[in-house]
Amino acid sequence: MNDRLKEAGLIGSSIIPTTFKNQVTVHATYGAFGNVQAGQTYSVADTQSEPTVSFNAPPGKDSRFTVVVADPDAPSRDDPKWSPFLHFVLGDVVPGQAAGQSLVTYMGPAPPQGTGPHRYVIAVYAQPVDHTPTLPGQPDDRQSFPLGQFVKDNELGAFLRSSPLRSSAQRTDTPLASVCADLVGATFFYAENK
Repeated sequence: MNDRLKEAGLIGSSIIPTTFKNQVTVHATYGAFGNVQAGQTYSVADTQSEPTVSFNAPPGKDSRFTVVVADPDAPSRDDPKWSPFLHFVLGDVVPGQAAGQSLVTYMGPAPPQGTGPHRYVIAVYAQPVDHTPTLPGQPDDRQSFPLGQFVKDNELGAFLRSSPLRSSAQRTDTPLASVCADLVGATFFYAENK
């Protein structure tokens, strides 16, 4: 997955840090066509309904995750002044137990006509078990979403003290940044309004 993300110019973007190492396989399923295949192009019409997002993190009450869907190409890849444009935030996802709580309702892709294909990233972050993420602004503040601030303020990935994603040797109070990136999994697709 890292190679596909790198080829698409997403590693080191406003959404995916250069230190990212994929730890979970992320699946997004749309009713119109099924599973997203990383790097494939889908019609805007087929991606308007909220996808079902799943990933292969071990189930358990001690694991919670936050899912973010964002567009780094808003309003265009040549002029990404609104990047990242936020499309969805789902918090408190417990693998195998809870589908999560919508913090920002899903808004399907709507790239301006003639701006070329936009990349839509579906990112999964480790979340503290005892804290539901809060937004740095209003849920409708989607342009230029301060993703880094959101991740930092909510300690997404900051510590995985008892997460099954870390080996027992890593289960300490060591900041996650020294072990891996805040982001634990990601996939992406393209959509274009010709």
